[in-house]
Amino acid sequence: MLGRRSLLLGAAGTLAAPALLRAQTGRKTIKVALAPSQPTQAETRKVWEPLYRMVCDRIGANLHLTVANDWAGVSVAIGSEQADLAQLGPWGYVLAKNSSGTRVINVMLIGGKPIYHGLIVARADLKLEKFPEDAKGMSMQMLDTGSTTGWMVPTHYFRSRGIEPKTYFGRYAEGASAAAAQMATINGQVDLATGWDTHRNTMIKNGLMKADANKIVWQSEPLPNEPIVVRKSVDEETARALQSAFNNLTSDELKALPYPYTGFATTTDEPYAVLETMGRDLGVLKV
Repeated sequence: MLGRRSLLLGAAGTLAAPALLRAQTGRKTIKVALAPSQPTQAETRKVWEPLYRMVCDRIGANLHLTVANDWAGVSVAIGSEQADLAQLGPWGYVLAKNSSGTRVINVMLIGGKPIYHGLIVARADLKLEKFPEDAKGMSMQMLDTGSTTGWMVPTHYFRSRGIEPKTYFGRYAEGASAAAAQMATINGQVDLATGWDTHRNTMIKNGLMKADANKIVWQSEPLPNEPIVVRKSVDEETARALQSAFNNLTSDELKALPYPYTGFATTTDEPYAVLETMGRDLGVLKV
């Protein structure tokens, strides 16, 4: 199983050089880092590798793809320039941008739109007439602290209402995967869990859960979707070539995207400013 250390190590067990690698053929190699958006790292690779290989082929480059343990690991990899390109969670991008100057080039589209929503779900049989008031003392499962909607957005929501999640809930935990958190509410292991609509809808579509197996008790305002980013020192020519390659994938090529993604669009840092403000409010970003 790949850990954060193995993500950052080259084949020889040493830190990979930050410059773009070049194969003996003269083609440069783009090092891509992904978080496990599917239930396992192997499934994540199977789903995303064809898409990223097409992008690299379009710019005449080879692909070296690594799947990390979590979203935070990908943010560390691109921020420390051990990866050239990454698909980050929105909050992970804000962290990487502020710590190391990571640059955003594209945003992923869902149904043609660059947005999604954070969720808090509950056991299907849980009686909650008013949220979060009626949830005090219940058990809450959040995702890892590098997750946008699994930690940062719901934490900001609670604290903006004068609620400290770690003490408000009777049993509070962090660090679960998105799928594990959903299943924990379904199996009755916890009362509440964080997540996001894209992921929950995908689990339902893939038959991993039924729509009424748990219930949504809170939904965030629209949030900027997952960005495609490059490390700070990637040259502008390569960055623009990658950006164009994502934007110009054909309708047939986009069929390689997993549900519910439908394409890519050029973006800037501006849509992510709301998350940066949340991070500063929480004290996890320097003012």
